[in-house]
Amino acid sequence: MSLLLFIFAVACQAGEDNRVVYDDSSSGGYTESLYDTEDHDGDKEDHDIDEDHDEDKEDHDADEDHDSDKEDHDADEDHDSDEDHEANDHDEEIIDALSKIEAIIEPENLSWPRKVLINDEEITITERPEKVLTISLGHDEILFGVSNTDQIAGTTSFAQEGGSNIEKKSEGLPIVTTDPETIISLSPDLVFADPYASIELMDTLKDVGITVIQTSLNNSSEGRKKDVWLMSYITGNLENALLLSEDIDNKVEILNDLAKSNTEKTKNVITLSWWDAYWTAGNGSTEDAIIQLAGGKNVAAANGVESNNTIEKELLISMNPEMILITQSVQWGGQDFYDDLMSDESLASIEAIKNDEVYMVNSNWWTTLSYWNIKGSEELAKILWDLDDIENFGDFE
Repeated sequence: MSLLLFIFAVACQAGEDNRVVYDDSSSGGYTESLYDTEDHDGDKEDHDIDEDHDEDKEDHDADEDHDSDKEDHDADEDHDSDEDHEANDHDEEIIDALSKIEAIIEPENLSWPRKVLINDEEITITERPEKVLTISLGHDEILFGVSNTDQIAGTTSFAQEGGSNIEKKSEGLPIVTTDPETIISLSPDLVFADPYASIELMDTLKDVGITVIQTSLNNSSEGRKKDVWLMSYITGNLENALLLSEDIDNKVEILNDLAKSNTEKTKNVITLSWWDAYWTAGNGSTEDAIIQLAGGKNVAAANGVESNNTIEKELLISMNPEMILITQSVQWGGQDFYDDLMSDESLASIEAIKNDEVYMVNSNWWTTLSYWNIKGSEELAKILWDLDDIENFGDFE
């Protein structure tokens, strides 16, 4: 039964990996919203009409001869103040980041409408969406990193469970499933989905006028930043994306510096979990990116393992890893697997087992498809370099 539940969980997660396990322990207490800014994102095209604001908005304000066409939108002064052109002081930085993302058609356009190219389809977002939700945990975690609950209409069930990095932040929000009615009933303007969402579901949502953005999520820290920027551009949260991106850069720099100063101490590392076979993570996997960022050497990747895959016991023994990381949560049998590894006499010659270098790691960080897996790199760096804490690293909020 637990295996069936696990398979169901995997089907609802986004990204390249075929196997995802969630921990039953929360990653800590997080604040209710991240980088809250009063306007959040700046003016919708609909609201930048009043002549007294035109001089502040350079290329993004409507021409005076179009002002009269927008009678429904030039009333509330509250909405006239840069609600969409949120990047007044950071245009250059933001445009530079957006220009690296192929899906964004006009990266220099910081006003509405905005156009993106998703799966060879040009999609126009006419104005900042007021209500957004996702149907994958990875997208949920990214959305909570740049938006707040005023804009988030609902979450997956996984977001509010122990295997999520946003369990506390998402608590109490409506829960959506792959049943289209649970989504449609929340009246979202826009829905993010992973590549594994059913075509029927996507078509149903589109048929009722909901904008659907179906994207895969990246594995590397640079790729994760692109995911953040793309979702922020689409949802109108660019200033928050800039803050989060800077936080990611700071954490990556700290980890890189630690790795460079400890190259002689690094070890051959392998991740393991058990689902009727030994599963490990090779080239192109999320776990491989986490190991590399921390400064470890992924022995599975070095031995030709691709993505998340099964290996035979004989290959595990011949790889002879110096460190084993169990990415399987206690909830899904991780502790039992650890006990079996340590008591299996046929594995006793493996360096990691012989030297008691087998660790249970936080699967919330190691199996997620969001920027939160940088915390997994921090966790491994502490183990590799024998550190109790990494100065100035901190948590994501």
